[in-house]
Amino acid sequence: MLYVAYGSNMNRRQMARRCPKARPLGGIWLEGWRLVMKCVADIEPDPHALTPAALWEITRSCERALDTYEGFPHLYIKERLPIALPNGRRAKPMAYVMSGPRQRDYGPASNGYLASIADGYRDFGFDDLAPLRAAQVDAISAMRRAERSGRLDDAALSPPWAPGLAFGCE
Repeated sequence: MLYVAYGSNMNRRQMARRCPKARPLGGIWLEGWRLVMKCVADIEPDPHALTPAALWEITRSCERALDTYEGFPHLYIKERLPIALPNGRRAKPMAYVMSGPRQRDYGPASNGYLASIADGYRDFGFDDLAPLRAAQVDAISAMRRAERSGRLDDAALSPPWAPGLAFGCE
């Protein structure tokens, strides 16, 4: 099964721990998707955006491990994203996209989490970290706007996963 990652699952070292049977296929661009931070990475439709991503071949056991890590189906759901492969062909790999009540809770990610994504960018040949920086800056700006408007509460900055799920940021 093809799987496309845009956050910490771009990091080869972390994927080797989570999904030892996963095989990296290369870096791709997600056209029409923008990287955003909601304390963890997510993507949102944006017709003018390009987001660096990693394409993986995963097994069913990898998928089950990723389901646990990603909090499926409570935090993320699975979607099939149409992409262009490096050879020019088209495919629809699976991706995790945030869903539910935390879907609009923008918040900055931790430095360690950002570093793991930056390592993943480099793992797949993306030297320009601008999309990652922009997502973090946008999240900080959204948090400040929420603070000024009085819409920010403790829940907005709490970890976005349900208690008891075995996943999180490193």
